[in-house]
Amino acid sequence: MIFFDSHCHLDLLAEKLDLLQELNKCKKSKVKRILMPGVKKDNWGKLKNIQQVYSSSACKLDYALGLHPYFMPQHQFEADLSELESSLAGDSNCIAVGEIGLDFSLPDTGASAHQNQISLFYQQLKLAKQAKLAVIIHHRKSIDKISHFVKQAHFDYGGVVHAFSGSEQQAKKLIDLGFKLGIGGTITYPRAKKTRQAIANVDAEHLLLETDAPDMPINGRQGQVNSPVFIIETFNELARLKKIDKTELSDKLWQNTFDCFARLGS
Repeated sequence: MIFFDSHCHLDLLAEKLDLLQELNKCKKSKVKRILMPGVKKDNWGKLKNIQQVYSSSACKLDYALGLHPYFMPQHQFEADLSELESSLAGDSNCIAVGEIGLDFSLPDTGASAHQNQISLFYQQLKLAKQAKLAVIIHHRKSIDKISHFVKQAHFDYGGVVHAFSGSEQQAKKLIDLGFKLGIGGTITYPRAKKTRQAIANVDAEHLLLETDAPDMPINGRQGQVNSPVFIIETFNELARLKKIDKTELSDKLWQNTFDCFARLGS
């Protein structure tokens, strides 16, 4: 079995743990590839540097570029969007636009703040469409709005809805729009009954495996720094939920990631 962590913030993990040591552990854990999402213009260069320095045949690293709603106060809308557009046009190593989306759980969630997030999300969907790239979507208290604005933008290059935590009905809407569902530590918590039931009933071809390291620790590791090394524990829980042979599921999840992000190559 081999694994592809489709969502891992190695730049943030490097601030907490020895990155080379963690990637060496990944080799032993059969984590063969990792996708690093970009969250703000200031961290794009860090992702590129990590890819150049740490990517190897044992664990290949890829990155995406985007403007995350969590960092709204730090984004310079016009300048950052212009820089993103240029980067997408000139950087063949960028395999997706992300992490983008809507987060309505943030403290500043008035109408004006929501509208600013929506505007940024919509503009990035347009840039992804222009570049013919998939997107990596973040959602919190906004999953139905995500579906609405993807439809409104006539965006049809797909991608992944990261850290999916919705209902079976919401999962179906996103799948019908051409998206995969990012499956991480949420399913390891027994209390996440709605999401666990939804994932149990969704065909495995629509799923990607992820950790969101160093955040989103799995059940039993609360308070610890998350790592791509722990993806095996989420995988094991997913196999139990799906009642699928582990080798078959591993192969399917690996291929799903390439199907989701056409620019990954092989």
